[in-house]
Amino acid sequence: MKLTITDAAKQKLANYLGADKKLILDLDDGVGKYSKLGSCALNLSYRLLVVDQDEAIGDEYGGTIDSTVGPINIKPYSKTYLDENMKLDVNPRLNTLSLSSESEQMDPNVNIVDISAELNV
Repeated sequence: MKLTITDAAKQKLANYLGADKKLILDLDDGVGKYSKLGSCALNLSYRLLVVDQDEAIGDEYGGTIDSTVGPINIKPYSKTYLDENMKLDVNPRLNTLSLSSESEQMDPNVNIVDISAELNV
């Protein structure tokens, strides 16, 4: 399983990438310590969470996928909803991140949530 992060998406993520941070591609289903609520809609929603490298994320986010910026943590069961080759890109019309695969647009609006900033307050 591989997530290609385009150069445009890398630019949008530049402030969040670094050796002191790790990324989580979170299926926003209301499960996990970073979820406040889930969606009852039939479509899937993802968030890109930014946490400190030393943050104990536990088994909830113990799965990983390879990406062009290094390993990204996920909820292990969320692999069911992911495709083998995915892409995170910027939607230029909306200036949002979009997650897609070779066969479908998976989420046109992937929010970036900097949990590390909340934890350090």
